[in-house]
Amino acid sequence: MDAGDELKALPGSDRQLVWVPKRQALKHTVFTMPEQLKGRKRNTALDLKIRAWAPFETVGYSVLWQNNQASVFAWDQDAIEERIRAHGYHPSRCEVVPEAFIREPMDNGIRLMKVSDGVEGQVWQDNFLTVARWWKSAPDGQEWTLFRRSAGFAFDGSEAESNISSDPKWLEIPWNTAFRSKNFLGQFLMNQALVTALVAILLTPCMYFTGAWITYGVLNRGLSASISEIEASGKSVRTERNRAISALEYAESLSSLRRYPRQIEIISRAHSLLVPFSIQVSGWDYDEGILEFGLKSESDMNATLYIPTFENDPMFSRVSASTRGTRLVMRMNVSLMKDAEL
Repeated sequence: MDAGDELKALPGSDRQLVWVPKRQALKHTVFTMPEQLKGRKRNTALDLKIRAWAPFETVGYSVLWQNNQASVFAWDQDAIEERIRAHGYHPSRCEVVPEAFIREPMDNGIRLMKVSDGVEGQVWQDNFLTVARWWKSAPDGQEWTLFRRSAGFAFDGSEAESNISSDPKWLEIPWNTAFRSKNFLGQFLMNQALVTALVAILLTPCMYFTGAWITYGVLNRGLSASISEIEASGKSVRTERNRAISALEYAESLSSLRRYPRQIEIISRAHSLLVPFSIQVSGWDYDEGILEFGLKSESDMNATLYIPTFENDPMFSRVSASTRGTRLVMRMNVSLMKDAEL
């Protein structure tokens, strides 16, 4: 686990390792995919949406599916791999698992779970994580109430629920992986040692018979066999080229699923609008279509100056502001790509 500077081994194998990153390094959201997409097409479409949403150059992520909804934790893959190497391990030997996916889940409800570097507010519905938010320390009553109310669309809970910290037990394996792979084949593929041994067993006779076939062809067919081999190789290249073109066309068609501008474009536009006011951004949070960030300044801040600035920009709408302690918090909707002038 990252907070404790250690790695945990999965049961049944002394080679398969789990790296649990700090919660602060993760971003969470829920994507709803078109119901007509199934299997590999749905996974490919989700991959495109995650890479458009996540604010990292190289993205790693973990997914929990429920019907056509995907609960996603994303992280900076380069940064995580650097920390794994710093502890003397190779990233390919480690499975990166968010803490929420290796601790006991809830069926339905809302809780404040202790994590390695703070606390995480979670909303669960039918054993599915719908909302997750991280705090470095336990939120005050007002923040907790705002979190519960903002998550009301995902959980029809009672206002009488109290802010009780939860410390669920650690599980032997990542439970979202177990949820996906309840059959023997899925569990088998998680064991790197057995997979490597099986590949070696299968390749040995293949390599032997391939070598025998090549030798026989050279001795008995001579030049004719060589020409046939060249023609077969050329056909394979053409086939692979056609497949690559088809895959590219399919990827381009999936890119149309992105409805909003990229997150880096949204943050850059917001920053450029704030430059004339000489104020600093003190944290931000983006969920698909909704942007929220805090402002701080040594001088007084006047929200009536900032709200019109953002309202007049075609990328933003429904701008509001509120005070949280010494910070001024701006909240706004992000326009669809077809309406935003980028």
